[in-house]
Amino acid sequence: MSDGTQHRAGLGEHTAASRRVLLTPRSPRAVEILTPRLRISAAARAAELAGQPRLAAEYRAMAPAAPRVDPDSAPSLTSAVHDFTDRVTLAPGLAGPDVLRGLTAQGLDAPAVVALAQICAFVSYEARVVSGLALLAGHPAAETTHIPAPPPAAPHAPGAERLTLDELTWRPRISSVDAAALTAEQQAVIDAHTTLSVTSPYYRTLLHDPAALDHRTHVYNAVMYGRGGLPRAERELATLLVSRANGCVYCASVHGRKYAQLSRDQAAAQRVLSEGGDGLAADDARGRAIARFAEAQTRTPPRGSAEDVHALRAAGLDEAELTDLVHAVALFGWANRLMLVLGDAHPVRQPDSDIPRNDARESCSQTSGRASRAGDA
Repeated sequence: MSDGTQHRAGLGEHTAASRRVLLTPRSPRAVEILTPRLRISAAARAAELAGQPRLAAEYRAMAPAAPRVDPDSAPSLTSAVHDFTDRVTLAPGLAGPDVLRGLTAQGLDAPAVVALAQICAFVSYEARVVSGLALLAGHPAAETTHIPAPPPAAPHAPGAERLTLDELTWRPRISSVDAAALTAEQQAVIDAHTTLSVTSPYYRTLLHDPAALDHRTHVYNAVMYGRGGLPRAERELATLLVSRANGCVYCASVHGRKYAQLSRDQAAAQRVLSEGGDGLAADDARGRAIARFAEAQTRTPPRGSAEDVHALRAAGLDEAELTDLVHAVALFGWANRLMLVLGDAHPVRQPDSDIPRNDARESCSQTSGRASRAGDA
């Protein structure tokens, strides 16, 4: 696909690599239960649900080249994988702890669960990149698909009482990797990225699939921290809006504070957290256009329109900024789904020397120094 990433070095390369390692991994251990054909089936289904049948066809075309290590999966396993895919794709904010039980009941272990969550989340990203770039080129955001699906799913914004700019923690729903027993591949990924740390249960959970984490980290850093293009504050605004709409309380908290820091407007961040795009000033045409696009593209299938793109261009966004916005919105379809499906947000506990910490703090943020960094959602 045309990824529109020419001004973001490595972004297209690592997006393609993410697709490859998630759908056709080389490790025999990785495909013992979650075979390439089952992985590709889930990816194609998620793409269809997101209104991207041509992307689904690209995934299905990978199947003949996928090593066939097992006969066709048992119907009960296929059904469990498809049910998980539907729930994570259509309504991630409603994916409670029970969303994993159907998988574990079919024998999927923690690495397989993480891999399937990564596949569904990655397809959410890639589908919204395709959708957003199509909109910029004057085409519809979504197409008719062959999978019967409910009406377009609205994002699930949590109740106002749960949204906060206070610091939160994140705890996994499945076992994370033992920090003292990393494989050479897992350690190499940690060593390759200053934004990763084994002190974070979030990263130790994603380390069940180190190759996917490696390429995803390259994508995340290029989209969120690349120089030029869309100002950093507006990237944070977009990711705050997407996180709020998807119901990711944790990511909304972190990116609300990053937006407050970069925009130097704490009150505005609180209003956006509480009200979405309606919380922006009436005369902030640029911010409101970004909000309108971000909120529309967060729906499944995406609902952005030519009018949304016109509003962005009328507000002064150039092509590089528009492309950055497409990727930032898409990226948090990926980030939110991992956070929502694999763990839960909790208030920060008060310091207590008798209670050991076992949670992630600031998993969506990038701050200075590895020791202070728990991760980038």
